[in-house]
Amino acid sequence: MQFRVKALVLMLALAVALALPAAPALAQQAPSLGAPQQTETAPQPVTTAASSGGGGLKTWQEILIFGAGVVLLAGIAIAIISDARERAPAPEGELATVGPHRHRRESKERGRARARAARRARRRNR
Repeated sequence: MQFRVKALVLMLALAVALALPAAPALAQQAPSLGAPQQTETAPQPVTTAASSGGGGLKTWQEILIFGAGVVLLAGIAIAIISDARERAPAPEGELATVGPHRHRRESKERGRARARAARRARRRNR
């Protein structure tokens, strides 16, 4: 219960502390000393002749840009799919040692065997 009271007091003190810096900021405005307020008049906007709107891309340019985007996305998709097919696990009917990455599996197995032997040796030497 005391924790809640302390937390409430702390939150109240934080709120008061955050509210105080706003008061001096309001006092920093320049006083008018009884002089009438001056209203600023905005200059009239300059009107220009209406443009024909011909500054955009032409149709063939838009087609070229979208075509390049499609070719780029297709290339990325092909790269991802081909890489995924290379790294896909072998079907269950094939042997695990057949394939282009056989040497990696064998070296992993040798490393695991060495690690097991090292663990056994450490246990014996305790």
